[in-house]
Amino acid sequence: MIYLFVPYYTEDTPEFRQSLESQIVPFQEIRRNRKADKIYWTKAVNDFRKELMRYRGLKDDDVVCIMNNDISFGEKLFEEGSEVALFNGNVYIPEGININWKTKSFNKTCIRINVDSFAGRCFFMTVRDFIDSGGFSKLLPHCLSDLDFGLRMIKKGSDITIMVNNISHCNHSQEMRPFKIHSQTNPIFWTIFLLKHFNKYTFLNITKAWVDAWRYS
Repeated sequence: MIYLFVPYYTEDTPEFRQSLESQIVPFQEIRRNRKADKIYWTKAVNDFRKELMRYRGLKDDDVVCIMNNDISFGEKLFEEGSEVALFNGNVYIPEGININWKTKSFNKTCIRINVDSFAGRCFFMTVRDFIDSGGFSKLLPHCLSDLDFGLRMIKKGSDITIMVNNISHCNHSQEMRPFKIHSQTNPIFWTIFLLKHFNKYTFLNITKAWVDAWRYS
């Protein structure tokens, strides 16, 4: 069984609903209204993980899919995602990110390789792997919690496999001011993230984060 969890904030895009209706394998859809509940994406996903831990009807090899409701994808997405997820320790995602720690830059990739991390707008894991993952960081905003989650899964020995040209993002997020609480460039969040994944470039990158924040605030 595939359990699809959609932690939505706005209405579904027509492309998203059409993509869901085109799937060739059955799935059970579970939704959470983040706007009504006044919660962040990471809170919604972590609450869903806790519910799975309490639910006794699940099997370890059932598949979980976490998905935003503003994307479109091919009709075989759920079939491919569940097949890859059932390989022990695999995370199947539509979009990978290679991290260049030296330059503090992130390059998206569209080929089937293992990558440093991923953008969490859509991913597949088995129920057991999702529960064992520890969930998403409560201290980091959505984009950094995605990166943090991917890096922690790699350290646990998981493989992150990405698909080729099978998904697209319908909306584009707006740039936010560095010192706003939701900002993806907030230097406080970057400091937490960089210290959690310490390497020889950590202090250089922390300095860059604060310099860039002051420069563009």
